[in-house]
Amino acid sequence: MNLTKHSVDIVVPIYNDEQVIDRLCETVFSVLGDKFKSIKLILVDDGSKDQSFAKAIENRKLNQNIEVIRLAGNFGQHRAILAGLRSTKSPFVAIMDSDLQDRPRDIPVLLQKMLEEDTPMAIARRSKRSDSFLKKMGSKMFAKVSNILVPFKVDPNVGAFRVIRQTVVSEVCNVDEHTGTPFSMLYSLQIPYSIVDLERDARTDGVSGYTLRKSLKLAGDRIMTYSIKPIRLAILLGVFFGMTSIGIAVYSIVNYGLQDKVYPGWTSTVFVTSFFGGLNLLFLGIIGEYIGRIYIEARGIPNYMIRYSTIDELEED
Repeated sequence: MNLTKHSVDIVVPIYNDEQVIDRLCETVFSVLGDKFKSIKLILVDDGSKDQSFAKAIENRKLNQNIEVIRLAGNFGQHRAILAGLRSTKSPFVAIMDSDLQDRPRDIPVLLQKMLEEDTPMAIARRSKRSDSFLKKMGSKMFAKVSNILVPFKVDPNVGAFRVIRQTVVSEVCNVDEHTGTPFSMLYSLQIPYSIVDLERDARTDGVSGYTLRKSLKLAGDRIMTYSIKPIRLAILLGVFFGMTSIGIAVYSIVNYGLQDKVYPGWTSTVFVTSFFGGLNLLFLGIIGEYIGRIYIEARGIPNYMIRYSTIDELEED
């Protein structure tokens, strides 16, 4: 299938990536320059503390097919991706990481698969990963827990690397949601997609910005935004332990009536009291998390603030 009649926008979030930006820009256009009708590379600086923004602007001066968006602070990878998606115009949009572990030469493969199967999205599944053991285990655990608690299933070997039709991108960008992520939203809307098994290269420069804290936040965002199972689980546990408490109370009363004495065990009493007290605090925390998210959504605060954009400059001209 001839892909040269198609145009593609490529969204890449960057964070403290000054070491890889030059190679990223060079690789994208050298590998894909003759594959499509036109290419637009959109770099979204998510509040980098190094010279990433300056590097991006340097590349923009050399190549006008590069657009640069600078967010006002560090809002997170998924919000940076959302900012990039809202700036796309081409019929097809690719999303990839900045470290070139996702290979630009695989974008035509994803688009080809999507067109062949007539689906609105094609996602790369890592057939081979060069990540650390801890990162692999973390991804698997995150996927298992979220797949149990959320109503949609996500393959643990599926990441951000994908190609999406602009029609779907527009629908996602129009959803007024502040606590979720674009990818989780796509899954929750049950958007059909194709899967392409691809190898993922090892990172050669820079350091991954995905810390354990950020991974846990991502897991919390997916679970608490798209599922009410934690609350239902809290209810079931509350009923179970409530019945257990009634059983203990009945046993104590019967024991007192038959033996005319209170069953000894102050240690166990203190333990049970502390346990149920902690359980109540856990349940209150779960409920509070949901209420907090409702509060955030009700306030309507933007997902991000744009500090600078070359796209805005172009529109003003």
